[in-house]
Amino acid sequence: MNDNIIYLFIAIAIFIVYKKYTQYKVLKLVPTLLAQGGQIVDVRSEEEFAYEHKDGSINIPLDLLENRINELDNTKPIILCCASGSRSSMARSTLLANGFKNVHNAGTWNSLTK
Repeated sequence: MNDNIIYLFIAIAIFIVYKKYTQYKVLKLVPTLLAQGGQIVDVRSEEEFAYEHKDGSINIPLDLLENRINELDNTKPIILCCASGSRSSMARSTLLANGFKNVHNAGTWNSLTK
């Protein structure tokens, strides 16, 4: 039983490290993506976005993304963010399923302000 708990903690640690590493890779790309005309899309709720957000980002809440997908340019990079990285991950899947190719999950919106 104790071995199972140890393996569970190891799996969780590996998952967290992987998520942080992939977010780090995207954040290093952000300046290049923006220079290519990339757009930062914050998929948090309107209330969360109104409270605080990255300058220059647009707000398309995750639950409205499929209805507002035509507001995004499929020929330019899309940089997604939210509060924790979960909703932006779901938004990335939605955009990829709708034919978008250059879509990046930056994780938390405030990581883009650093």
